[in-house]
Amino acid sequence: MKRLQLEQDNFLSKSYLKSIIIPAIAGIIMLFASCEQSNIEIINTITSESNAPTLSVTNTEILFTKNALIEVKIISKQINRYLNVEEPYTEFPQGLYVEFYDSTQTVTSYIKANYCIYDETEKLWTAENDVVSVSDEGNTLNTEFLIWDERKGKIYSDRYVRITNEDGIIHGKGFEANQDLSNWKIKKTSGTINIDNEK
Repeated sequence: MKRLQLEQDNFLSKSYLKSIIIPAIAGIIMLFASCEQSNIEIINTITSESNAPTLSVTNTEILFTKNALIEVKIISKQINRYLNVEEPYTEFPQGLYVEFYDSTQTVTSYIKANYCIYDETEKLWTAENDVVSVSDEGNTLNTEFLIWDERKGKIYSDRYVRITNEDGIIHGKGFEANQDLSNWKIKKTSGTINIDNEK
């Protein structure tokens, strides 16, 4: 009788343990599975096509040529192209340096900026953060925002600009010029101009 009671007690204790341990283990497995799924979802969100560049290159030089002559040279530490989006674009997160050449392969001007985005559909380059453009005529443009219209061969800005040359310093809001910084115009101008005193 005692043996039967003991066996019955063992069976009850085993059944009781199963009723606790099995759900506990199942809960732990489900917890890990849900954590793993959350991590996968987070990784997929971070590396989704809309967030990750289609192509990324470093220390690159790009040449635009016509009839075997260089027209434009672009140098950048990092270039990210985003092609799997509605409006494809190229980003230059560490800035870029652009040189413009004439038909004799002489550099006529350059532009440098700490950040730039290129709209591949509209052929527009938007340069920001310490933008500087210098021409071979001695004009230096400083601004925080400049657009280069590749199709029209023009550069322009609707922000504060400063032109420095041998005649003085001119400030203004709004600017446009040829991409080689010739024929420039500043809107809402102010500044100082050097005048030679004639004896």
